[in-house]
Amino acid sequence: MRVELVSDIAIVQPGDPFRIGVLFTLEPGWHVHWANPGGSGEPVAIDFRLPERFEVGPLQWPVPVRFTQPDGRVGYGYRDEVLIYADGRASNRDVDDGEMWPLAAEARWLACAAECARGRVTLTLPLPGSISGTRLVDLINAPRIDAWARRRPLPYASAALPFTAASAPEAAGFVVSLSWRTPATDVEWFPFEDTSAVFPMSDVGGSRRRTRIALSPTAGHTETELPLSAIRGVVAYTDAAGERRGAELFLPLDRHAAP
Repeated sequence: MRVELVSDIAIVQPGDPFRIGVLFTLEPGWHVHWANPGGSGEPVAIDFRLPERFEVGPLQWPVPVRFTQPDGRVGYGYRDEVLIYADGRASNRDVDDGEMWPLAAEARWLACAAECARGRVTLTLPLPGSISGTRLVDLINAPRIDAWARRRPLPYASAALPFTAASAPEAAGFVVSLSWRTPATDVEWFPFEDTSAVFPMSDVGGSRRRTRIALSPTAGHTETELPLSAIRGVVAYTDAAGERRGAELFLPLDRHAAP
């Protein structure tokens, strides 16, 4: 596997926003894991080590895929290639032209095929500083980060969310109903870890205009005693143009009215 630290800027300017991430290129047949690895496995972990007074936000995860783990359980993650990145901002401290800023990250992962292997590496990306006022992007990596950013799920509060959603109790679990603004196919459900801990089983069905996600809780949980305030996850789908997309779902469990 090849692991690289990449950024969309070629120079660092005081107070400038930038994106920084780790690009994983996997051998055929291997995969690494999403923020929620699924039935087994471990999520990719990235600790950015930036200069003093630099800021960095949370990791941004592309829409995952589903696969079978070596132990037979279902997992969520990535094959072939994936970039996991974060938004950052440089320090406001004045810099001298040519001064080097050491950007670094420690990445850890569990890669699996017929068997699993752990990996860990510290990556460095020294970039020169500049006070010229001209932003200089990395002409190779900026387009790569742009492409992966488009694969990130839409935030649940986005006005462009492709569906309306509601939950309702049913039998021993809950049903999430999605009404699509435009037709969607190949719908998949990827719960966040707090949700899958309570609802480990799910069944997805429906039509191009409406999707039904049935969630079954772990043994011993009742509707009134669920240790969960909201159903959270990512809904992946293929849009009318044939593109694979994703959108976050956030449904408080007290919202039981049908859409």
